[in-house]
Amino acid sequence: MTEAYAISVPKGYRVGSWEVRDPIATGAFGSVYEARCAQPREGVPKSAALKFLPTGTGTLRQLTHLRELAEREVELHRRLTRPRLIRMYETLTVDDPDHPELDGATVLVLERAEGSLAALLARSPHPPQGPALLAQTCEGLAQLHSAGWVHGDLKPANVLLMKDGSARLADFNMAAELEGTHAYTPAFSTPDYTPPELLWSEIGERGRQIRPSADVWAFGVLAHLVLTDTFPLPGGTPSARRDAAVRYARGTDELRLSPQLPDGWREIVRDCLARTHTERISTETLLRRVEEAAGTSRSPRLPRLGARRGPARRWSSPPRPPRSPSRGSRTASPPGRATVGAARRGARETAPRPRRSSRPRTVPVNSVPARAYRPSIGR
Repeated sequence: MTEAYAISVPKGYRVGSWEVRDPIATGAFGSVYEARCAQPREGVPKSAALKFLPTGTGTLRQLTHLRELAEREVELHRRLTRPRLIRMYETLTVDDPDHPELDGATVLVLERAEGSLAALLARSPHPPQGPALLAQTCEGLAQLHSAGWVHGDLKPANVLLMKDGSARLADFNMAAELEGTHAYTPAFSTPDYTPPELLWSEIGERGRQIRPSADVWAFGVLAHLVLTDTFPLPGGTPSARRDAAVRYARGTDELRLSPQLPDGWREIVRDCLARTHTERISTETLLRRVEEAAGTSRSPRLPRLGARRGPARRWSSPPRPPRSPSRGSRTASPPGRATVGAARRGARETAPRPRRSSRPRTVPVNSVPARAYRPSIGR
């Protein structure tokens, strides 16, 4: 591992039935590792990607959000024939006092990809499969938007390529559920893919407002990059291109797309990069035009999930309670032993419920029971 990882996990470490192998990638808020299933079971692959989210970061405030998004993804997988969202198998919580750097980490067990669009573009600018990958990426956005969510961080690193060469959307740390016309997301973003209106937007208690049109802008930037190996706005650095986006949005600069952009894509990119969110193309129309330009088959029309009832949910991060004596006791928790948090049950138990802890809980998507395990390091 040549770069600093947000959370370092030793090879051979056991999380539930998963054994950590080699590192895959890292970001500002989490790290991803390849893992193999040491206890194979039905419906779970032999290998997966484990995404570790450390305790004490803003990302943890989004974990409940991510679990709800995972449930939406499962529903979309059941209804759609060609889902373009990366699959989540289960969510685990590490309980390992002997490794404080890992203790309390939330682990997302995800579908294993072969690489990312970012890695492909680094190896091969102007990839011949670029138009088809753009169509599949747009299909993923349409699936997400029709389910009532905004991705919020679309970029090449968050488009994963599977073994068959197809594309999946991934990394939903910034994803937010729509509440009418907009959603709320943390004030973090990748400047090159951020629409101008978010560059100077006000940040309230719940974050900043975001609309699906923000993903449409990001897709326009992505398409221009994939097809021309350049960004649509001038500048040698992200800061310079950000300033160019502001000038363009204020009408003091015009949009000058690369002459290398194919004619069929030029108007698509231009409509994605309209100055204001109200002028941008809708996701459904964008998908049809992208599939036509790419020469791919048309996707099935996506049903929109019903509007959520009741008051909007506010994402918050509850304070972590102090360790109980039994948790720190050597007799109750032997050295090197870690346990996975209890799984959420679909039905209510008849026995009295124990007092709820504010510690993050395991929420398996496929209702796989959590198991006790002993970490094995340096295997």
